[in-house]
Amino acid sequence: MALPSSGSISLNQIATEFGGSAPHSISEYYRGGGRVPSTTTETVTPSSTSSSTSNTGRGSGYTTSPNWPGSGNIMNFTEWADNGATGVVNTSQVVNRTGTYHLLCTGFQSTGDPGIQQTHTVSVNGSQANTVTHTQSGSSTQNPSTTLEFSASAGDTVTTVCSWQSRGWASGQQVLYADDGSNAFTVNTNTGVPTSGVITLEDFYGSSA
Repeated sequence: MALPSSGSISLNQIATEFGGSAPHSISEYYRGGGRVPSTTTETVTPSSTSSSTSNTGRGSGYTTSPNWPGSGNIMNFTEWADNGATGVVNTSQVVNRTGTYHLLCTGFQSTGDPGIQQTHTVSVNGSQANTVTHTQSGSSTQNPSTTLEFSASAGDTVTTVCSWQSRGWASGQQVLYADDGSNAFTVNTNTGVPTSGVITLEDFYGSSA
């Protein structure tokens, strides 16, 4: 529970919020010093989630349909469309945190498919935020990978589209993250509390463990 944002505040209130053994000293409570955190973790919990898929999938052994959340991510899928089919996966989710998001865009392009393409696009509230196209450039199999960055605010609707062509084996894959590789943002907190030097009771207005 956060400390008061105005009015009277006591050392005992600070100690109750952040811990420590009596007798207390205000010098125990510098930000980042072990009791008062300088950062906090805000987990992204998607809501109003939906998806649509058009493909000729190879079956459950190869396919992971869009799911929320994934293990350490906000959303992920791997879908296959092969042998001349075109695969398309659309996802939509409302995010509850503000920050810079990351969409990992990858997939599989089989041998002997020069010119075959995958396109990944992400939009926020209906406006395109970023896109990338991967093109098979030679005779070797490829697993192209690009991470797209984009900004979104709490309450925004984030939509993604993954489309790809095929002649042999081909797939599309997307993974949506908050901080790259995570389903959460690390943000600064208790910024009014100094890390050293002069410290007063009023510096703790609105701070929390």
